[in-house]
This record gives sequence, C-alpha cells and structure tokens, in this order.
Amino acid sequence: MKKLRRQDITNNMFFSLSGREKAVLILKGAGVVLLIDYCFYHSLAAAIFLFPVGCWFYDSEKKGLLQRKKQEARWQFKEMLLLATAGQKAGYSAENAFLNSYGDMADLYGRESAVCGMLREIKSGLENRIPSTELWKRIGEESGIDEIKEFSEVYAIARLSGGNMTAVMERTAQTISSKAQTQREIETILSARRLEQKIMNGMPFLLVLYVKFTSPGYFDGMYHSLSGVVVMTVCLCIYLGAYLAGVRAASIRV
Repeated sequence: MKKLRRQDITNNMFFSLSGREKAVLILKGAGVVLLIDYCFYHSLAAAIFLFPVGCWFYDSEKKGLLQRKKQEARWQFKEMLLLATAGQKAGYSAENAFLNSYGDMADLYGRESAVCGMLREIKSGLENRIPSTELWKRIGEESGIDEIKEFSEVYAIARLSGGNMTAVMERTAQTISSKAQTQREIETILSARRLEQKIMNGMPFLLVLYVKFTSPGYFDGMYHSLSGVVVMTVCLCIYLGAYLAGVRAASIRV
C-alpha cells in the first residue's frame, strides 16, 4: 500500500479549477457572446455590451462544474471512510487509518482529487500537532460539504467520550451513500428533461441561422434600425429569462 509522503503535502482548496478547465470555460463564454451577437445584432460593437452575458455564462458554468466536483468529493469521502473503517478493524488508530487510505484513494481518483487533498491536510496538521478533530472541522468548513461537517462534529464527540469510531464512520458512509443514490435517481429522471431543455435552448439560434443562410438580408431591417435593435434586445431578454427558468427547474439537489 502506498504511504502518504511528505512531498505529497500541499495546501489546496479542494475544488479549485485547473488552468485547462478555466480556459475551456472562457472559450465557451466567448463563443456564447459571439453567437448571440451574430444572431441578435450582427455587429462586433454589440459584443462589447454582451460581455456581461459572457461573464454570467462563465460563472454559471463554473458553479455547475464546482458542484459536480463537490458531488464527486462527497462520494470519494464515503469511499475513504469505508477504507478507514477497515483499517480500524485491522487494529489501526483512527488517524493512521485515515492516512493509510491515501494510497488507495490516489490510485482510484488521482493525487489531485479532493479526498487526497483532505488527507494531505490531515497529514500536515498531525505533523504540526493539531488535533484530528480540529482538522476535520476545518476541512468540513473549507469544503462546504454538509456530510463532512456532520462527521467532524460526531467525530469530535466520539473522541471526547471514547465512543465507537468504527460505527461512527460506517454510519456516515451509509448516510452519504443513501444521499448519493437518491441524487443519482433524480439525475436519471431529469436527464431526458435536461436534454429537451438543451435542444430548446438551441432552437432559436438554429432558426435564426437557417433563415440567415437561406434568405440573406431577411433580418437586415432588424440589425440596422433602432426599433429593430430594441425588438431583438427584448427577444434576447425573454430568451435569457426562459433559459434561467429551465436551468433552475432542472437543478434539484438532495
């Protein structure tokens, strides 16, 4: 089994985006701005005023990506608890059981995964004589994952009272697994609706592009007059409102 080595210890925020992920989101935001500009205004000057839309799209996609990372971290934490529970049953202390799970977690999810970052924080804190209860409390607050926060509270109580740590970790893992299963069932139910939503989101642009290429000049009156710009702006606002409503309707969380 791999051991957690000193060179693996780094501070991280668990859910930070990589440079590649940020670049992809920026390109997506720029693409959305250019597409809206081409379909609704057909003027590069308008792209400047659409910059906030690109920023909003970037933030929206970033939140969605971070939410997925958090969901993955929740599942990784559950797997780590199961491994730590097995370690305790084999005779390890709670702290050593956590640290000994690092190798398996690195093999399963990679050293850059959130759970490995958490274990590095535990390793670093223990070397600096910080109590494990304080470390898990800190990780729960930084990660924003309710299950880790709840675990840190129960873990602290069990440490002070001499409770059964193995049972605490098993119950926490079962709770996370139950929530994850419920979330997956909801995702399965909503997957078809989300596909329909994506198709409907793209339909206005497909229709405009179809008309522009089959009937050149058809929208010139809308692009080169004040009244036309106003009408297109109102249509864009309606579209963005419908897009927001659809995203919120399909973002059920457990």
